Amino acid sequence: MLPSLARSGRDYDEVAAMLQRDGFRVIRPEPRGIGQSAGPMHALSLHDFAADVAAVLDHANTGPVVVVGHAWGSQPARMLAADRPDLVRGVVMAAASAGKLPPGSTEKPYSRLRDAIDGAGDMTLPEAQRVDCLRRAFFAPGHDPRVWLDGWSAAAHEAQSHARINTPVDDYFSAGTQVPILDLQAEHDAVVVPHVMKAYLGERVTVQVIRDAGHAMAPEQPRAMADAIAAFVRGVTAAPVGA
Repeated sequence: MLPSLARSGRDYDEVAAMLQRDGFRVIRPEPRGIGQSAGPMHALSLHDFAADVAAVLDHANTGPVVVVGHAWGSQPARMLAADRPDLVRGVVMAAASAGKLPPGSTEKPYSRLRDAIDGAGDMTLPEAQRVDCLRRAFFAPGHDPRVWLDGWSAAAHEAQSHARINTPVDDYFSAGTQVPILDLQAEHDAVVVPHVMKAYLGERVTVQVIRDAGHAMAPEQPRAMADAIAAFVRGVTAAPVGA
């Protein structure tokens, strides 16, 4: 499981615990700059972040896995599938922007609520302003955005944003050419343009909606998120490799 922009895999403690109780092994590599993960932080691409994940999987001798990428995390997840197809059986895009837009759209990819996304983790802003940013960008109505006031890394935010901006979208967009993709969308996601992946990639993509959730998803609906991931993993691992 790979976390969203500037955040830690600890965001998915509850989801991971549920998946483990369901019999799955869960590995959550922390990105550079988060926790005790360290490494060069300048001039990185998504290839670099994907290589970090590959190093963890190679060290653990996992063989091919299903990679879950939440929001920004879907970018290195898809990059991993493209760069190291031997390690990936499937990809879950959880509340994740595609990186492309429907034909005819005049929007810029990754542009929705950019000010709120960046402001949420800006520790120099007043708390009330950050709560407003979190509410607008990440949380569905009726959910407490304050649970994400902590846990942000400015260094990771800068490095990950640079990687997204400076990696050609076609390097990672389609997660290689073969692996199945679950486009796990949040009902009240104010950031993601929905229904893009299937329009481009067709039957490789399954779309599922998590009700009563926003862009944050995991703190809002951990059981529904875990159940959707588990069902997808069971389907993918039941199929022969290469199917």
